[in-house]
Amino acid sequence: MVTLRIVFVLSPYQNVFFDELADALGLALDDIGVERCLTVAPGEHVVRDDDVFVLLPPHEYVALEGDGFLRDSAVALRTIGISAEQPHQSFFERNAAVGAELGAVLDFSARSVAAFQRLGVDARHLRFGHVPSWDRMAERRNARAIETPVLYLGNHRPRRLSTLASAAEELSLACARLVVSDPGEPNRVNGPSFFTGAAKRELLASTGLLVNIHQSDEPYFEWLRFVEAAHCGVPVLTERSTDTEPFEDGVHFLSFERSELSGVLAAVRSEQRRLDDVAAAAHARLVETPLSDSIGTLVEVASALLVRPPPTALPARTRSEPIGRNRSIANEFPILTSPMIRHRVADGFRSLWRRTGSYSADSSFVVVAPLGTSWRRPPDDLVAEAGGPVLLNVMADGLDAKGTAMLEGIRPWEPWRLWFGEHLGRVLLVDPWIVRAAEGWLDDADFDAVPHLRIQLYAAVHGIEGAHLPCPHASLAVSVDASHRIDTALAARCRKILGQSG
Repeated sequence: MVTLRIVFVLSPYQNVFFDELADALGLALDDIGVERCLTVAPGEHVVRDDDVFVLLPPHEYVALEGDGFLRDSAVALRTIGISAEQPHQSFFERNAAVGAELGAVLDFSARSVAAFQRLGVDARHLRFGHVPSWDRMAERRNARAIETPVLYLGNHRPRRLSTLASAAEELSLACARLVVSDPGEPNRVNGPSFFTGAAKRELLASTGLLVNIHQSDEPYFEWLRFVEAAHCGVPVLTERSTDTEPFEDGVHFLSFERSELSGVLAAVRSEQRRLDDVAAAAHARLVETPLSDSIGTLVEVASALLVRPPPTALPARTRSEPIGRNRSIANEFPILTSPMIRHRVADGFRSLWRRTGSYSADSSFVVVAPLGTSWRRPPDDLVAEAGGPVLLNVMADGLDAKGTAMLEGIRPWEPWRLWFGEHLGRVLLVDPWIVRAAEGWLDDADFDAVPHLRIQLYAAVHGIEGAHLPCPHASLAVSVDASHRIDTALAARCRKILGQSG
């Protein structure tokens, strides 16, 4: 009898979602009695003759930990790369380049498998299926309240944001929640703009409708996003896709053409019975196709690699710290506990449109926004629903410098971004005392043109927790600042303020 142990090799600095995938695949292997383990310290792993290794995904591991798995042919030819990238992305091409050196390549999408094969990589399709530990349908059926009527859960690719901006009116009417992640570096933990694990499934289980948009014009079916939603009983409205089998458009999900999102969203939201039926059908079909049934593909491919001589050892990891920006740096800001408040407002603030038309010390809140900003919902209502102003950052839509519909203010209260030269949006609803205090604390004419930045800096330095309204309830008359970038010279001053505020 041939024995086999599948060893998942991950970097601790990878996107945490790949830990979730490795766990799901491991549980499916348990179901069919195949031994598996996971290591984040491959240099310490004691190799057995029946070991086959899995990089998930191969390009990310190599980018983080070096090409040791490729340089040693004995290791490479006993290794399987499992990809979960879309064919149009540069990451996909990197997976293909790395995968060409490995013993085998698998992908969850049939469309991606075909793309690999066009690049000369003999990939196989590993169909993803039902994972019992991911299932939240029972919670949803037990009269769980729908807290999020409409949800977008994806990254900030311009095409996606533009499509959302074109439907801003309907999204506002629906009180949608747009959770826009930042893939600038691996997302390793839960945060206000990134959900993973139980937190993500709880969010999905309390969502009325999930909207999915492609990153490019390629009609790639976002398999893992759809499957996660189906586990939680959430109906999915996705941009038109191919290679969706065994799921069918109109039966297990609903689709739209990119230019029609607003109208289709309005129509389907009025058909609750249909949405319920679609979600139930998707979940039922998913349960009929368990991951433990399709995991045999991984076992088959891994078993075929056992004819290769085993390596004597695995190459050690090379990275000792995370890549990219330090997202916890806000915890290192010197926090001032006794802010100096000077009760006056400079001309820079008087030039802004406010709810009261002019500044008043008795105002319940101050609107800080570019001139001409309009509102789909009254600011008073937004403040009331948020439980008070303090510091609310409101997502807004408009046209960017190229005349394309776009969103601004997509980030939640993440003050670490200020350190790296990114403001948190220009539409704010703020307690008057914060406006007064920010002006008195930073009486600097260079910040008069960017009062939103002055206020955000003040809040960050004084430990004030801001909040985010992640729906385009405001519309900008000026060009949308899609980059959210701070002027280079001003960004340097911000860093100095944040670093020396104590």
